Amino acid sequence: MTLLDQSLCLLSGVSPEAEIRLRRSGVLTCRQLAEESERLFSALHAMRVRESFAQFEIAARLGLAEWFAGRLPAGHRVRALRSFSDDAVYYDIETDGMARGARITCVTTLRGTRLRTFVRGRDLDGFLEEWAAAKLLVGFNSKRFDTPMVCREFGLAAVPAQIDLMDEAAHYGLRGGLKTIEKRIGFVRSAVLCADGADAVACWRRFRDNGDEAALASLVAYNRDDVLSLRHLSRYLLRLSLENTSILDN
Repeated sequence: MTLLDQSLCLLSGVSPEAEIRLRRSGVLTCRQLAEESERLFSALHAMRVRESFAQFEIAARLGLAEWFAGRLPAGHRVRALRSFSDDAVYYDIETDGMARGARITCVTTLRGTRLRTFVRGRDLDGFLEEWAAAKLLVGFNSKRFDTPMVCREFGLAAVPAQIDLMDEAAHYGLRGGLKTIEKRIGFVRSAVLCADGADAVACWRRFRDNGDEAALASLVAYNRDDVLSLRHLSRYLLRLSLENTSILDN
């Protein structure tokens, strides 16, 4: 039984709060909820639950990550990462500034246990291999910043399903930038030479203008810490999502 099989809030009209109540009453899977819907809901609501379960089955059979990421309520979309862990790509970009027309300087991705960094002027186009492999993109403020930048940089129109952890974290009152949130949830960075986005831009310029490999190494370490922080945050949010549900996180 997967985590998504137990996520009753995937079905029509079932809130996370209703999910907790239903599970406490003994309804433990989406299939069981659909089968018992006439007993539990009005005729119209029961019909909608059964229809959404039929969609669930099709999406599960076809591996449609976008259906699950789109159906789960805010704060609970991280549940989809368990079933699509092999096809989920955590990613973060760095740029050469914040002005209009800024360019991507490096991108780090994490797919499974493989952490990769792609650098402008060396192998930046290699990032497209990870993009193409992704059924789920996971970032922070990525829907507003990273993904539009990537689409502009590479001339892309099609975007995989996305989970923006900034929105997911905000559901639990975790607001602010990634650095602010990670201090609250216990993530410790390894990179010390690059403290923030301004430092990242400065490191890139030292590398670009002077060939300073140490500056590039610092930038890459900073970028990698961002991505490792995303994974830490997603796991933290998953624990919050499953609180009081009795759902087994297999």
